Amino acid sequence: MENFLENNIIRFVQILRSLGIPAGTSEAMDALTAVQHIDLTDQKQFHAALKATLVKDAVHDPLFNSAFTKYFVESPFRDLQLDAKKEYVQGMEEAKKELEFQEQPLDLDQQYLDLYGQLSEESRQQFKEFLKKTSEGKNVSPKFKPIVENVIKGALEYHRTHSNLPQLIPVELTGEEEIDAVLHEISHDQEMVDLYFQNMASIQEEDYQEATHLIRKLARRLASRISRRYKQSSKIKRIDVRRSIRAGIKYGGTLLDLKYRQKKVQKPEILLLCDVSGSMIKYSQFTLQFMSGLAEVLPRMQAFAFAESLEKIDLMNFSMEGLAQSDRWGEGTNLNISLQQLLKNHHGLLKPQTVFIVLSDTKTMEPDAAFRQLQFVKRKIKEVIWLNPLPGNQWSKYSTVKLFQQQAAMWECSSLAHLSNALRYQLG
Repeated sequence: MENFLENNIIRFVQILRSLGIPAGTSEAMDALTAVQHIDLTDQKQFHAALKATLVKDAVHDPLFNSAFTKYFVESPFRDLQLDAKKEYVQGMEEAKKELEFQEQPLDLDQQYLDLYGQLSEESRQQFKEFLKKTSEGKNVSPKFKPIVENVIKGALEYHRTHSNLPQLIPVELTGEEEIDAVLHEISHDQEMVDLYFQNMASIQEEDYQEATHLIRKLARRLASRISRRYKQSSKIKRIDVRRSIRAGIKYGGTLLDLKYRQKKVQKPEILLLCDVSGSMIKYSQFTLQFMSGLAEVLPRMQAFAFAESLEKIDLMNFSMEGLAQSDRWGEGTNLNISLQQLLKNHHGLLKPQTVFIVLSDTKTMEPDAAFRQLQFVKRKIKEVIWLNPLPGNQWSKYSTVKLFQQQAAMWECSSLAHLSNALRYQLG
């Protein structure tokens, strides 16, 4: 096997990981071993070998197929991908110049720049005229910039939900030009966009029923995984077939080095806190729906919603429509007050075996006070997991993200794919 093929397979695994497909070192080694036993001139065999070793969940099949067809291409097609990525970068730079307040660029996430770049020329002109008018005036000062940013974000969110804009598959760029060009093409593959990879905030109400079916399917799969959780063991308990087969490869497939596992006795106790402020309510709807599907195998799971106060959620009777129709949510966020109420009224839920999950974009009033409250909570429990819908490559721009990362294992969670992967890794 030529070195260039080995390198290409490793780079392809890197692309899959950037797309959220859990392919690690062991899967890469399996793929390198598998391709030694096929006809490399037969594309179908090559595709089947990589798919069999790198994909563990059928829900990732469409994304794998898209990545395969876009990565393993001839040089002229790769040049077109690079040109398309350069054109996109130039477009984003132009968008940043157009979205300025008093010659200062607005602090907008990549998702908002993508939304702006997809607008018609007429709509973009309306944004530019608004920014020009708001930047002028005798009493207009730079302190109005955050207000203008919120207005622009709100307008872009309106276009997201009311316009037929194409949805982009969330990807994590690597900084390597060629790989990022492939990821860029995959992210814009409209044949690939479905509810699994779509940003939860952009899922329309008419798709709720289909999204609910998908969530139930994912929740059942994770529930099954949790209910039969095993850990590696040196004692002769139960054979770990996958690890035993992998260990037997060096013996020509003979199972000489058997691996074992034993059941984990204790299931985690989950305490879920969901932000239901205006920008977060859709993410909370889908997350609570997902967690309600796990309630049967995690009977000691408790859930709360918070904005400026805390309210208990009945997971067994939860409905997305009920949460959306509540007039108590959709306002600002005050995590500090909510954690105070949790400590005062529900302190019995904070146990050494409790896994505390927070779903929020970290944008809260009194962030320093909230940090101190979270720090106090963490001393009483097992661990803190933070699900953050903001794009991971934008986290460094937010001081609150850096602040809460000191106390929590933070996961990007803007799509059902992200949510499923994070919970499977942390709970399964």
